[in-house]
Amino acid sequence: MKMQQAGLGGRMVGAAVGLFFIGNCLFAAPVQSADPSRIGYVDAQKVLDDTKAGKKAKADMEEFVKSRQKIIDIDEADIKQLQDDLARQTAVLSPDARREKEDTLQRKVMEYQKRATELNKEVQSKKKEVLDNFNKDLEGVVKKVAEQGGYVMILDRNAEGGVMLYAKDSLDLTGAVVKEFEKTFPDSNPTPTPNPDPNSK
Repeated sequence: MKMQQAGLGGRMVGAAVGLFFIGNCLFAAPVQSADPSRIGYVDAQKVLDDTKAGKKAKADMEEFVKSRQKIIDIDEADIKQLQDDLARQTAVLSPDARREKEDTLQRKVMEYQKRATELNKEVQSKKKEVLDNFNKDLEGVVKKVAEQGGYVMILDRNAEGGVMLYAKDSLDLTGAVVKEFEKTFPDSNPTPTPNPDPNSK
């Protein structure tokens, strides 16, 4: 998530909830408790995309970003209005009056940039919170699938760092994890994340 702040026009852009990386290994069991040759992998991003809980997490994140973007849009509109007024009135304003309007505009721009930075931090924090909660639930589901199937290790195909270069399709447990995830969270409401009011500060 990145908010551009080169002058005006700052926008919260990027994948609001994309790329939920969990790590190289989603589950590892003691060797004595499972067949040491039984290893599988999961496409964690596909689990996020295909489960009701994952879709809800993404929708909640997108709604959060929109709520913050509305604040930025209001600030941008106020600044544009000040710019237009100054441009239209420059010829008739006294030097002191023009300087006062310029100072007001500059102050508004500085306040806008400060607020944009704060809101971007909120978005980053919210994204981490949603990610951590979803990953926690996913790890629990993967562990259950692994224990039921006797797997000694389950890897994340999309793990950051790209350690898994090749694996047979027969080792793909994504479908089983999605099925178990839906069974575990049928109401599409996994670990909750609070959504604070951006105007409560």
